[in-house]
Amino acid sequence: MSKKSESFYNNLSVKLNEIHHWPTNYVFKFIIENKKEKIDQLKSEFLEFNSKITKKFSSKNKYVSFTIIVRLNSANEVIKKYKEVSKIEGIISL
Repeated sequence: MSKKSESFYNNLSVKLNEIHHWPTNYVFKFIIENKKEKIDQLKSEFLEFNSKITKKFSSKNKYVSFTIIVRLNSANEVIKKYKEVSKIEGIISL
């Protein structure tokens, strides 16, 4: 992991721990291309959780935004999931 990534995730961990009391429901937001394989790949990342997933299509249906609410136990779990999801080509995490 690059120093920049390591620093980013360390700062994120600190901020998450300042804001949240664990365990908590955490809200992930992502934007991906409206392609079945990418949508399936994103959804599969959250199969292990009892998550609430909502999606909204862009005006021309080229992109899909996802809001995924998951109950997590720590900032480390949030960071782990962001890292796993970042492997999906072209995904934007908000």
